[in-house]
Amino acid sequence: MKPTRAAFAAARRSIAKLPAASTAALGRLQHARVAALKADVKQALVSLNVNRQRTVLALVGLAVGVAAVTAMVSVGATARAEALKRFQDLGTETILIRKRPGGPAQRTSAVIRAEDAATLPAQAATIAAAAPGLQVFGALAYAGRSLGTKGIVGAAEALADLNKLRPSAGRFLSDLDAQRQYCVVGHAIAQAMRSAGASQVVGESVTLAGRIYTVVGELAQTPRSSLRPFRADEAVFVPITTAQRVFRSDIQFVVARMCAGADHRHAAAEAQAHFQNRVRGLRVDARTADDLIAALRKQMRLFTLLLAAVGGIALVVGGAGAMNVMLAAVAERRREIGVRRALGARRRDIRNQFLVEAIALSLAGGALGVVLGVAVPLAICAYAGWDFVASPTAMMAGFGVASGAGVFFGAYPARRAAGLDPIAALRAQ
Repeated sequence: MKPTRAAFAAARRSIAKLPAASTAALGRLQHARVAALKADVKQALVSLNVNRQRTVLALVGLAVGVAAVTAMVSVGATARAEALKRFQDLGTETILIRKRPGGPAQRTSAVIRAEDAATLPAQAATIAAAAPGLQVFGALAYAGRSLGTKGIVGAAEALADLNKLRPSAGRFLSDLDAQRQYCVVGHAIAQAMRSAGASQVVGESVTLAGRIYTVVGELAQTPRSSLRPFRADEAVFVPITTAQRVFRSDIQFVVARMCAGADHRHAAAEAQAHFQNRVRGLRVDARTADDLIAALRKQMRLFTLLLAAVGGIALVVGGAGAMNVMLAAVAERRREIGVRRALGARRRDIRNQFLVEAIALSLAGGALGVVLGVAVPLAICAYAGWDFVASPTAMMAGFGVASGAGVFFGAYPARRAAGLDPIAALRAQ
């Protein structure tokens, strides 16, 4: 029997209704899932509120872990920025040239000469200025009172500008002071002289390595730098010609400044070539700020990773503590689980409730940990006088890891709760 035209039309109408029916069923299913999730979240929050002591214990463990990660990474970033700032204060265009330690290729008589340092800016296109210097150590005394052994720096006039040495009183040495018994004292030495009874430092006389010098200047406090081959606050500066004559010392270093826009590798190579070509057998090393900054960044990156690893361990310990608290919660609430199962709750409902509790704890602990992780470095920076550098990566990573830890460490207790036998759970005391 052949199907009629009416039968074909009825079949088409039935087929047309299928997508609409499927969409409606899908909508009802999604609505049911959302309602179930809301119920699980509400039940989890009620349970966390009822068991406040347990909640606080788990929250503190996670918060301390996240705070450790955030704080340690932020402290590392702040320390790195502070160290880089020291180089920038001195100037990234500075080059420190020193005689290389003796070896088979280094002649003992090969030394850096003052005239070679003076001609460096004219001979090297990338060098704008240069100044030689040397350092020895000797006993310092004022008014018959010993001030200890101090660094004695033989300095040319240009050394002050190249090393950012600023007099707070008096003046720095000039080329007109050649062979004179004049000196400039660092900030710490000036304070020691005042403690020994000096009303004003400039104009006083000090005994340096058995010789009397007149103080013509006092330096302002100067930060340390790896490109400054002496500790300015603890040093006494004398004319370089006087230091060479009295202490019979050769020039030990040359501080130079690159021209604006010069490549630091090219400038260092030119400086090395200048001295090595002028004196046969002489070998020198030229260190630039960029070289030191690159090495410092690498070192601080490792330091930051180490701090992050230590903080990560604290986070894992906090997560494990939260898992123990959740396992204890499962043991304490066996009767509650049995009642819910008896009333029709499925295994996944029980699992979802405990999993939502763990996630809620981890999110709250992560937020609290980020706040603590920012507050601690802020307090450290305020005490040390540093500029705080926030690490958004550390904050987001700490919060994200805390959320992941909530799922990871909450999965096993949730599975264990869902696997409880309802009858055995109802019999539990």
